[in-house]
Amino acid sequence: MEVSEICSKDENEYDIQISKPYSEDPISYPALFTNRTLVELCSASWCRTKNLTSESTQPYVRGCKWSPDGTCCLCVVNNDGVQVMELPRDLYEGDVSSNRTIDILEPVIHVKEAGLMYDFCWYPGMNSAVPESCCWITTKQNAPIQMWDAFDGSLRCSYRGFNAVDEMEPAVSCIFSAEGSRIIAGYKKFLRTFDVDRPGREFSEHKINSPASCFATNSNLLAVGSWNTSISLYNVNEMGTYKSIGKMHGHSGGITHMKFTSDGLKLISGARKDHRLLVWDIRYYRRPLNILSRIVETNQRIYFDVSPCGNYLVTGGTSGVIKVWDVNKINWKQELEAMDTKDNVTFQFPLHKDCCNSISIHPCRPILATGSGQYHFADPTTMDDESNDDEHMKYSKQAENSLVFWWIGDVPDLA
Repeated sequence: MEVSEICSKDENEYDIQISKPYSEDPISYPALFTNRTLVELCSASWCRTKNLTSESTQPYVRGCKWSPDGTCCLCVVNNDGVQVMELPRDLYEGDVSSNRTIDILEPVIHVKEAGLMYDFCWYPGMNSAVPESCCWITTKQNAPIQMWDAFDGSLRCSYRGFNAVDEMEPAVSCIFSAEGSRIIAGYKKFLRTFDVDRPGREFSEHKINSPASCFATNSNLLAVGSWNTSISLYNVNEMGTYKSIGKMHGHSGGITHMKFTSDGLKLISGARKDHRLLVWDIRYYRRPLNILSRIVETNQRIYFDVSPCGNYLVTGGTSGVIKVWDVNKINWKQELEAMDTKDNVTFQFPLHKDCCNSISIHPCRPILATGSGQYHFADPTTMDDESNDDEHMKYSKQAENSLVFWWIGDVPDLA
């Protein structure tokens, strides 16, 4: 796989340097949740001001993702841009004790961006030993897809999609192809493919019937979620041509997040105001293979993740409780409409007082990153009462806006 470093000179001129990514021997993934206890390692929080009726005073985590090499975590904060948090050096190896001091996370990179962030994604070949590979892309309201440098937070380049009347359109979602040579962007009526080495307005496009809300990739297979509750499967060849495989239906709301399992045979999907995670076997996608329950009471994107070993599925929820399923011990359901007589979750941990919307499992270490917070609406019956600021916001007493790293591996002094 090749990695390109793109350095902007002017509007239409770029220097492109090709290098080989740094490679290491495979690392065996450690056992998870062995003590059924999570140890808090580090945290960062964002405070609201007393003027709770202003949207600009509501910073909360909207998503977090570990870098592919595991050295840092990318975090999107509402109305506070993008921040990069480094993993403390002492957590690179060894175990931790239950009485470890909790570190305060400070961003090493802070890109202050205005506007609503739609989606973000790390470069899949990112490795800190290869500086040109250290970057991420974002798409936001009224802006093109932008590539950012993970070392200094500078803007490397942008990828712009234009409609039929030559107006720049913001992408609703974005993702790198599995090998990292292309950027796939979802728009209201098109899927547009950009060559990573050629920033600007050059792209190929594939027409779709509804906005592409999110993506998941595995090799040459692409899953496209949409706001009309369906999931489309495509085979994408080396030239960026899309061949439709089929569609999957089952959710009651727009698709917000999807993830392939490590073996590439199953796809997991979640949706708006839908309490179900649907597990699909892509070899027979006419109905879900399994249904898992979680609490999702808002339109907010609630992330979930699958451990690199493929044994655990972890999700957040609007209740602040994270749920963990051991895929080898799940009680399989036979019907889409089947309801839980009892919760079939393997573990659950009440980690946050507010909505836990972000989940990301470290690619090499037994560490879980969680993000909390949500938008709270003003209470019209109390918002004019200047003496009662704490009651201006619905659920204001439960408001929590934080990013926390948790140890989910073996803790020797708890064994």
